[in-house]
Amino acid sequence: MSQEGQRHAAELARLETRRKDLEEALMRLVRDEAEAQEVAELAQEVEQLENEVENARAATKRANSPIEEKIMTKDVRKAAGQNREAAEAELDKLAKSLMKPGETFEKAYLRALDTDMGKALMKTHSDAAALEVGGITSMDVAEAHKRLKET
Repeated sequence: MSQEGQRHAAELARLETRRKDLEEALMRLVRDEAEAQEVAELAQEVEQLENEVENARAATKRANSPIEEKIMTKDVRKAAGQNREAAEAELDKLAKSLMKPGETFEKAYLRALDTDMGKALMKTHSDAAALEVGGITSMDVAEAHKRLKET
């Protein structure tokens, strides 16, 4: 092989080695990026779990507190009453918007209650009514179910 051919062969070998090194570096970057994405997702899950734990602790503290501490303040009861009334008004609006010509309001109201929005408004109404009198809300029930599953 001539000297020029040997130089070309050496250059080709060097370039092949460099290409392999670059491919390996690229694969490491892809793995690192995937790991970084996974770490970010896990960090977000951890943050959500921490929030849920904090909410559970607050609900447990409220559920286990003496009855005197559970008594709602006048302002909280008033706000709960306003929320209940707002939910009632929204349910009425929803029923009126669904009312067909010649249909009674009551029939439209019953159909409105079967919608996702109607169900959500009823849940809001029920929770507000419970808060208004210092009763048990759906969050209290959900927390109790969660604690039962954990035991």
